Amino acid sequence: MKTGNVVGIDFGTTNTSIVSLMRDELGEKCVVLGEDGEFPFASLLAISEDNRVFFGNKVRKNHDSFSENYRLVSSFKSLLGTGEAVEINGKPCPPKQIAAEYFKCLKRVVAKKYNIDITEAAFSFPVDFSAEARRDLIEAAIRADIRVNGFVSESTAAYLSESGKLKGKERVMVVDWGGGTLDISILEAKGGKVRELSVYGEKIGGDDIDRELARRVHAMMCERTEDKSKVTDFDEMPSEQRDKLIFACERAKIQLSEDGEDYPLTIRDYGELGTKTVTINNALFEDMIKPIIKDRVLSSINSAMERAGLSVAGIDAVIVAGGSANLRPFANAMLNLFGEENLILPEKSQFVSAKGAAMMPLVGGKSKLGESLGVMMSDDTVFELLKKDEDGVGSKSGTHAFSVVDNSAEAHVIIVGGGSKTVLKKINVPTKGFLNDRIEISARIDETQTAKITLHSTAVPDDLKDTVARVGGLTFYYDLSGAENAEASEKSETEVRNV
Repeated sequence: MKTGNVVGIDFGTTNTSIVSLMRDELGEKCVVLGEDGEFPFASLLAISEDNRVFFGNKVRKNHDSFSENYRLVSSFKSLLGTGEAVEINGKPCPPKQIAAEYFKCLKRVVAKKYNIDITEAAFSFPVDFSAEARRDLIEAAIRADIRVNGFVSESTAAYLSESGKLKGKERVMVVDWGGGTLDISILEAKGGKVRELSVYGEKIGGDDIDRELARRVHAMMCERTEDKSKVTDFDEMPSEQRDKLIFACERAKIQLSEDGEDYPLTIRDYGELGTKTVTINNALFEDMIKPIIKDRVLSSINSAMERAGLSVAGIDAVIVAGGSANLRPFANAMLNLFGEENLILPEKSQFVSAKGAAMMPLVGGKSKLGESLGVMMSDDTVFELLKKDEDGVGSKSGTHAFSVVDNSAEAHVIIVGGGSKTVLKKINVPTKGFLNDRIEISARIDETQTAKITLHSTAVPDDLKDTVARVGGLTFYYDLSGAENAEASEKSETEVRNV
């Protein structure tokens, strides 16, 4: 493993975790770069009419005052890669610009509080993050003057972070339950490789629990209001009032999960309902959350195991990560399902992926193709542009010329996975027919683990732009042969399939 200092960032829908990993000849030290102590930064912005920006827990804790004069923006990570814009001060703002402003805030606070200037960082990304979302994330970092020196899936990052506890474990499940999503990966470590047998994502997270609890508390407040003319549905309440209650319920959820004691919740000036105090007891909380865990979380875990062709007995270890991992009913459900001896519960579960991302550049891990990338020929053979085991992120092919075999105005180029002949992309290129025409094709794989295919017809005018296509769905493995842990130094590879 290399020596040096690396910052790892796990940019989340609700919270963002950052660590600084320092390694020298004597060992390594991981420092949590948190907010308000060792807590992640809230993924939340408040933007004024004159474009002043506040962020994080300062906005979350002072939600009411900020909502009066600022545009509050949350969950903007989920908009990356969608092409949607957020209206701010009457103008559309792309999500990647919002993310860039957020990263600038992170840099400023980390520099002031920890005297660390984040000029480069390694990022983790969800298993179901689209190629477009990955590119938006990288561009947002660049706009904030952060060079991306590592890019790794969250499941691989979690595996790498906890690799010291996984010696002898062949099949490892990673359950990452955050504020916005539930991500599940099943990894197999065998024969010197660790590959993903299956991945599964579900749009259910801590934010959904907060909203559901807010609905129940709202109903309790309505029951205690004598003047029923003031009663209204939760969805019909002003947005700032709903957000106020949701934020209060988030605090109640955390407290109930920590100690299980009844939580008196007071909401002041809650619309026409006025000021109300209700007590949320543990029985009510568990009654609400248990169906979510059973019907959504455990069902997703079963689906991931079915895709991998495994049962609970076939899972050797389970890494539980994410902000929602500390929910008491969830922890009990995982304990009952897998048993205490098979659970790996990191001390700082919300920082696992950030630490693993920071480890990747120090390990020197490079993702390589698990299957070659090629062009389907007219005789049903495959011409390889990039080769399995040899090429990966950063690789470029040469420029290869192919004759057009059909006298038409377009050539139909089919990009496939070389071994399986799985069709990854069909591309149409303008031509002048087969008599004097050739198609020149080149390929490269960028840090988002997608291939950029460039095609050019030699018979069309030079001033016409090349046809460029992005190809996802590639199969990679990470070369983690330099990985070390406190117990031993092992060689391993992680093979992943991007969704």
